[in-house]
This record gives sequence, structure tokens and C-alpha cells, in this order.
Amino acid sequence: MNERYIPVDCHMHSTLSPDGCDAPEAMAKRAFELGIQHFTLTDHIENEKLDSWDYRGAMEKSREVYLKLKEEYAGRMNVYYGAELGQPLYDLPQAERILDTYDYDFVLGSQHRTRSYARVDKLPDSEEVRYRYMDEYFEELLALAEWGRFCSLSHLTFPLRFISGDFGGHEIDMSRYAAITDKILETIISKDIALEVNSSGIRKGLHVSMPSAEYVQRYYDKGGRMITMGSDAHRVCDVGADIPECLAMLKKIGYTEICVFSRKTPTFIKF
Repeated sequence: MNERYIPVDCHMHSTLSPDGCDAPEAMAKRAFELGIQHFTLTDHIENEKLDSWDYRGAMEKSREVYLKLKEEYAGRMNVYYGAELGQPLYDLPQAERILDTYDYDFVLGSQHRTRSYARVDKLPDSEEVRYRYMDEYFEELLALAEWGRFCSLSHLTFPLRFISGDFGGHEIDMSRYAAITDKILETIISKDIALEVNSSGIRKGLHVSMPSAEYVQRYYDKGGRMITMGSDAHRVCDVGADIPECLAMLKKIGYTEICVFSRKTPTFIKF
């Protein structure tokens, strides 16, 4: 395997997300330049706060952009219709209407907050609060997995990016979450939901993917074989970033394939 080979990037955000910096067309162009064969924009849909930004308008535009890019890159790069659905259980009827309205190829299921704490990057500086947040986060993530109307569970260890590492600097005893993370992994395996390996943790202060090799190994040991790969790029310069390092980690664990989704059905890609 070429050490800089990037076959897939299936987690990216453009200006169709409130925190995206570059146009969808620019993201696709960069992916093509990098030799990425499978490209999925997964712009945010933060389900509980659609009125806080023009999410509805962006969802409509996303379909048009997907069709345009699919035609432009036909025969040269596979383009899929994707979204990252955040906090679907906070307004379940609305989340299910979205999924029934838009025929996404690929949906990431995400939890970016908890019911008690809206911003993980704005937590009070308190060990008690940090653990309370983590407790809630994994409980809500398990509920999300049990609901299961998505293709891949995104960034399993997301809070650590803000609580630990360079950004937060706090130690978290993750052994207290071993049982619930095992249950989450077992649940997605039972429901044929993939586990995402999100490379953004490498460049955003954690210095490891989300989840790290430890959790991917546990998923593998339990029989999990459906891995999706994404840079979580919010700007052109991060498209494909750190994916080769994640592929090398997967190789060491025993993986030879990752998957991409079309019409919510996985296809396995050798790497």
C-alpha cells in the first residue's frame, strides 16, 4: 500500500454547514486532486436546532450539489449523497421526517452534546462536571446506537478532543466507560452499522483518531468489520488529512477493507 494512499473520504463539511469554510465544489476538486476514489460530503444537520441556522435551506441545496458533482466526476471519482445527523433523538419525529424526505446514500449518526450540556468545549472547569458529561454522552450514544437509523457511528470518543489532549489537558479514566463502550460496539455490530474512524483527532489535539486503536481493536475482536473513514474536514486543506495514518493503524489490527455506502448499502473497498 502506498503510504500516502487515500482511497476514501466519507466525512467532510462545506459551506452547507454553519462551520464549513469552503464551497462543496472546492472540496470535491481537492479530493479529486488527491486521487480519492470515493467522496462523500456529510454536511451537518443538528437536529434539535434547525432554526439556529439555515439547515433546511442547506439540506435542499445539498441534493442539487450532489447531483451536479456526481455528473461532473462521473467515471473519474465516485460521489455519494451524505449527511451527518446530530442528536436525532432530541426530536425523533423530525429526524425521521428528514430521513424519509432525503434519499441519502450515507448518514453518519453523531452526538455532539448532551441534554444537560450544550457545549463540550464550554464545560465548567470541574472534574465532577467532566465525568457527568462523559456519563451522559455515552448513555446518549448507546441510545443513538439502539435507534440505529444511520449507516455509521461517528467519532465514538468525540468529547476527548475537548476535555483531554492539547485543548482540554485533563486526564479522563476511560476504564470506567469500558462496559458501556463495549455495549455500544456490540449494538452497532448487531444492527449492521459501521464504526467510523475519524482522523481529525490526530491533527486537532488528541494525536490519535476518534476512536483510537484501542477501541477499533475491541470492535474487531467482537467481529466488527464495517469501518468507514473520514477526515472530518471543514476546509479544503484538510480533505483527506491523516487518513493514511488511520489506514496503517487498521492494517496493524487486521483490516484489509473499509466500506462506502450507496443507497445505505455498504460496498467494501480493499486498501
